[in-house]
Amino acid sequence: MSKRLKRLTTVLLAAWLPLAGADAHAGPCPPVIVGVSDLGYSSYLDGAVIRGINIDMFEQMEKRSGCKLTPRWYPRTRMYAQFLSGELEMTGGALRTPERDLQGTWLPYTYTQFELLLVNQEAGKFRSLAEFVDHSKARLNINRGMFYAPDTQAQLDRLQKLGRLEYVNDFDVVFRKIQAGRAEGTLAPASIHLLNQRRFGLLGKMTGVTVTDMPRAMVGLYVSKKVPPEVQQRYADALRSIIADGSLLRLYEKYLGAVSANRLYHDGTRAILDALPQQQSER
Repeated sequence: MSKRLKRLTTVLLAAWLPLAGADAHAGPCPPVIVGVSDLGYSSYLDGAVIRGINIDMFEQMEKRSGCKLTPRWYPRTRMYAQFLSGELEMTGGALRTPERDLQGTWLPYTYTQFELLLVNQEAGKFRSLAEFVDHSKARLNINRGMFYAPDTQAQLDRLQKLGRLEYVNDFDVVFRKIQAGRAEGTLAPASIHLLNQRRFGLLGKMTGVTVTDMPRAMVGLYVSKKVPPEVQQRYADALRSIIADGSLLRLYEKYLGAVSANRLYHDGTRAILDALPQQQSER
């Protein structure tokens, strides 16, 4: 089968899935609360209204799964405390961890790529976070609610011992402190730092670079294991169709621009689709 035909087949399948799912998943689907937090263009507060890529994605998931999803705003650390204690059914925008796997099923839908973001006068051609620690005096503020890979965390621990790292509660605080000159940078993906640079008048004043010890990683929803397996599969099928027909990529282009969105998805979405639970008809 040619690549073009495979692509067409995927798009047609994605369009068919929501219709097929309506029959295959007949039955009740209890409404759930989805915990969201400060993640830049992925989820952010516009006054009292929650907006962002994830919020638009949840609306499409509702339509395709027939399941009511209600986003609710939490500080990031509290959101995971609620989820791990069994008081929250779903979280958005999560890296996979063994601790979270004990309480929930992970449904990947996108990628994230953290960057080392520094004010221009401190920016250098750092190839790794380790190189930044060794050859810079700049201070970082980072969100304590984020999960970092072991190699990254090892360098952050080194920075903290040097007195050049402070953990704060959210990215709003991070960028306020950078704006006030109380820190020179942070670690954040484009979806987070672009919104905050715009909010705090820092566009053109900061430089973000990818470094080898912060590789791109998949991000997903966590669904509590208290949610019945057949309902979890409805969520997975809805996500699959949103990804496969290009709807999710269009959301990223809408919020981040085509250049940033295509950089994030430079090799397509096949790995994400393969990582989702199989459709019931394929088992």
